[in-house]
This record gives sequence, structure tokens and C-alpha cells, in this order.
Amino acid sequence: MAHAHKVHLRIVTADAQVLDEEADLVIAPGGAGELGIQARHIPIVTTLKPGELRILEQQTEKVFAVAGGFLEVRNEDEGSAAIVLANAAEPAEGIDVARAEAARHRAEERLAQRDANIDAVRAEAALMRATARLKVVEQTNTRRRNVGQ
Repeated sequence: MAHAHKVHLRIVTADAQVLDEEADLVIAPGGAGELGIQARHIPIVTTLKPGELRILEQQTEKVFAVAGGFLEVRNEDEGSAAIVLANAAEPAEGIDVARAEAARHRAEERLAQRDANIDAVRAEAALMRATARLKVVEQTNTRRRNVGQ
């Protein structure tokens, strides 16, 4: 249940519920562009593209890399409820940069081959996921440096 002027956010993958908490603002990588969700947002269902999901609560920010999926927002009491059904969701601080770079490299190699045995759609999706994970780390590090200045 959302409290007044809050968004009750849940992030769920096929494996687990990743997050369940209140937020002042959720910024998501919508299929048609970035969107912000606050309390009493108009109810929507939209696709998510691989990218950065930011959660702001008072003076704190949590950042997740999501690998696409869906976002549903509905009104709930005086706030809103938002559920992210993600293919994958990973907190920025938990991203293994070396692993993400290796995945990006593998996907780029597969796409460069254009062999009949290569599933190009799958390779492109893997490339988008790896690139999104690396971008989330980069953007998070940049924000942290800027706050420290």
C-alpha cells in the first residue's frame, strides 16, 4: 500500500522480487523514452528498454540496470503503485564491469560474424543489455564524482 505522496515500487524478475519499497520519484527507461513516476501518476502500462532505473527517496538514490521488461503504474490510496517486471534487474554497485565488458565483446563478435548459425536478434539483445549495464556504472560513477566536488 502506497503512503500519501509516495510511489510503492516493486521490481520483480522471473527469479525473485528484487525491491519492494516506497519512493518519492522513479525514473525509468521507457520504450518511448525516459519517464518519471511520482505519486498520483496517471495509470499506465509501458515497455522498458535496457537501461538505468533510478529511485529517489528523500536524499538517497538507488540505481539499477534493467534489461528491458514492463512497467505498470496504478493509483493506490493517496500515492501510486508501480511494478517493474524486468527481464533482469541489478543494483549499480553489484555490476561486475569486467563481466559486462566481456559480454559486450562476445555480442559484438557474434554480430560481426553474421553467420547463419548466429541468432542476430539474441546477439543484439545481449549487446543492448551489456551496454546498458556498463552505461549505468559509468553514469553512477559520474554522479558520485559530481556530488563530491
